[in-house]
Amino acid sequence: MLHISTDINFICLFIILIIISLTLCGVMMSLKFILNNYSQSLDTNNKNIPFESGINPIGLSKSYVDNKFYLTSIIFILFDTECIYLYTWSVNAVDLGWNIFFYMLEFVVTILIGLFYIVCNNIFKFNK
Repeated sequence: MLHISTDINFICLFIILIIISLTLCGVMMSLKFILNNYSQSLDTNNKNIPFESGINPIGLSKSYVDNKFYLTSIIFILFDTECIYLYTWSVNAVDLGWNIFFYMLEFVVTILIGLFYIVCNNIFKFNK
């Protein structure tokens, strides 16, 4: 059981931590505003060039990629991570018993519901 002095020490340390954190945040935000105003007062044209190598750029520096690419990659990462859980479960299935089997069955059903939702909403259809 914790003593009252230990609880008071913990609370005091926690309050000191919050005060130090808020003070550091305030100092950093103040420095940001001070240094930002100082840097804008300097008259330099080099801030507006996109590269520092001295080579003039050709074309746009931004490349545009369709959002379907990002959506597909996120879905791949999600299902790939779930495969790691299924592999570790399948290796230890005999040692874990039937209780874990039903949890993993619930996990697989949840994955299949998510996949069914993705397929029904035509997320993998790239035609416009």
